[in-house]
Amino acid sequence: MKTLTIQEVSKRSGLSTHTLRFWERVLDGIIIPDRTKGGQRRYSQEHIDIIDEIKGLKDKGMSLTDIRREMNQRVKAEAAQGNEQGADAVAAKIAEIVRSTIFNYLNGKTVKE
Repeated sequence: MKTLTIQEVSKRSGLSTHTLRFWERVLDGIIIPDRTKGGQRRYSQEHIDIIDEIKGLKDKGMSLTDIRREMNQRVKAEAAQGNEQGADAVAAKIAEIVRSTIFNYLNGKTVKE
């Protein structure tokens, strides 16, 4: 599967490279691109899907704090249930969580803490 550089993802998503790096830092592991031996980021299609969905939530007014909280709570709940999944399955689950978060946010549902 072809991976993209941060510049390619920036051009494709309309987000600056600064924003992509910022999201990587503040979203606590939600977006973790692979790295080359030289340390350059490489994004898979799963990463791009997650970025697109986070961008959609941001465009709807949801804060990064709320996005991070919702995603982390759901991922932790999955881990607590003893689900062991490969990296691709985890990325797919995160994308599912983001879609669910968008649905809940747009329908006025709040995160239970």
